[in-house]
Amino acid sequence: MARTERFRVSHTRKLDSAFRYVSQAVDAGVIMNNGDGANGRHVTVDGQRMKNFGSCSYLGLEALPELREGAHRAIDEYGTQFHFSRAYLQCSLYLELEALLERITSRPVLVAASTTLAHQSALPVLVREGDRIVIDQFAHASLHAALQLIPSVPVEILRHNRMDHLDALLERGRDQKGDVWYLCDGLYSMLGDFAPFDELRALLDRHPRLRLYIDDAHSTSWLGRHGRGVALDHFADEERVVVALSLNKAFSAAGGVVALPARELGARIRRCGGPMLFSGPIQPPMLGAAVGSARLHLDPRFPALQIVSSA
Repeated sequence: MARTERFRVSHTRKLDSAFRYVSQAVDAGVIMNNGDGANGRHVTVDGQRMKNFGSCSYLGLEALPELREGAHRAIDEYGTQFHFSRAYLQCSLYLELEALLERITSRPVLVAASTTLAHQSALPVLVREGDRIVIDQFAHASLHAALQLIPSVPVEILRHNRMDHLDALLERGRDQKGDVWYLCDGLYSMLGDFAPFDELRALLDRHPRLRLYIDDAHSTSWLGRHGRGVALDHFADEERVVVALSLNKAFSAAGGVVALPARELGARIRRCGGPMLFSGPIQPPMLGAAVGSARLHLDPRFPALQIVSSA
């Protein structure tokens, strides 16, 4: 049997298994239900109001007037869509949003249409020929997928949070040229645990060619100063760390953010990152909601919302 045919059979079996298991969950009424919810903490399914433990709206910001009014103002000014490619002409709300996010993160930032597209834009630009990539086995699927865009760079998968293994790998490669990029989550979506930040700091101190790229989508808003997430609380001033955040989930708007150590990196990603050139923009209502949410994150009252969500 030809190699391509063997792969085709294997792929078909995987799809059949996935369809079978998901269908069982659908039939059991666990997933793919229709319902509504006012604040992200409760959901109504078949007329029954229930506590929702599957929501990513950790703060319930989408129901607050700051976000609703931001969306309304954007619709009044721009309509429901801004019908240009962002590579050609971008809505001015992007500039306002990025200025607010730089105050939140204390870093230069670049906004993308989603966190997934932020990874796909940034990683092929940041990682150079001669570098190596090490990725945690439980890093978000969007990080693993983005690596398919860098086929010329070798990739190693690390057992979850095994910093001793990462240290040994870095020691073995001391004489090799290029940097080593370690990709991980700040807060892991499947396990609910954090990256070992203190150990990563020690590895950065010990290995000058180590670079970190951290997807911190799941701790955005509800953790960190001004809701910048847990990773930036540890590495805001570190020149060898890039952090991606989400404007969905707890931020309650749309889009993704790459928080960078240098502004020139943002310009390079903006001009060379594929999705920054060909993907559609965040549309005005959600840009307006994002601006409203960012202003709220900078409000002195915001830490009280974080405390309530963590209680």
